[in-house]
Amino acid sequence: MSGISPARPLRAFRLYWSMVRYGRAHNRDFAREHFAFFDEMRRRLAGYVGELAGLRVLDVGCGKSMWLTLLLQSAGAQVTGIDTEAVTALRGLRKYNSIVKNNGVERALRTVAWDILFARPYYKHLEEACGFPLLFEGLDVRRMSAQELDFDDDTFDLVVSHEVFEHLPDLDATVESIQRVMKPTGITYIYTHNYASISGGHHIAWKYPDSEPSETVPPWDHLRENRFPDIPSWLNRLRERDYREAFGKSFDIAEWLHTTREGEKLLTPDIQAELAEFSADELLTKGFVTIARPRKVGAALLNAAEESHGA
Repeated sequence: MSGISPARPLRAFRLYWSMVRYGRAHNRDFAREHFAFFDEMRRRLAGYVGELAGLRVLDVGCGKSMWLTLLLQSAGAQVTGIDTEAVTALRGLRKYNSIVKNNGVERALRTVAWDILFARPYYKHLEEACGFPLLFEGLDVRRMSAQELDFDDDTFDLVVSHEVFEHLPDLDATVESIQRVMKPTGITYIYTHNYASISGGHHIAWKYPDSEPSETVPPWDHLRENRFPDIPSWLNRLRERDYREAFGKSFDIAEWLHTTREGEKLLTPDIQAELAEFSADELLTKGFVTIARPRKVGAALLNAAEESHGA
């Protein structure tokens, strides 16, 4: 479903024009930020899984750029990227017709714009940032809902995701589905954009709140008067405590990492008072990473012990 009402064409035009403008200005920045996330993930996971090469990996919500799936494959992992949108590096009517059928005309037009205006320079910048060849051949990307994963139990060593979980309509069902398809020794590395942060409303005007603060959209507008609600994607509005609770039901959390802080100079005493239900830390933390193991290791070890005793 489109995030823009057809009754507001002027606001829609302004939003998408700003998206094109930001994309053109920051395409290289996006590529560098994405590789930095991948590199940090690889470093943090080394103590849990060693090298990424050879691991069976699931990328939840790989997106039209497929950047994390692509980087993982290029690093030697056996990775599958899934998304609710038809995803492929190829262009053509079949791809766009599939997106129109399953996700709507507006989503298809955004994908066409990505393919034509941004894809080629983005991948060039990404390869420059990572320093190794990007391997597109044989990329395994599938249209699939994270709530109903079409994989066997105990399939994946690693489940990753980047800024996807804040868009999920049923967090509990997704977490349970992911737990099912993970091996007992598997691990997650899931980054969620914090809805309470200044950029958490996903308005493009607050993409870079510290270096490019908006002169039009008030800070934390999505938590206050919400005068500028038009954004290009749906958000579930869940808070950090909701994610902790959901993961805690099916996973043993190894690390819960807060990422960068943003907007500290913009959080005035008046705004803090207006948003008193949120702590300053919650308002200033951009996102959090969940590193967790599925809570079925004990059962697996018990079964192994019983099999060994029976032998």
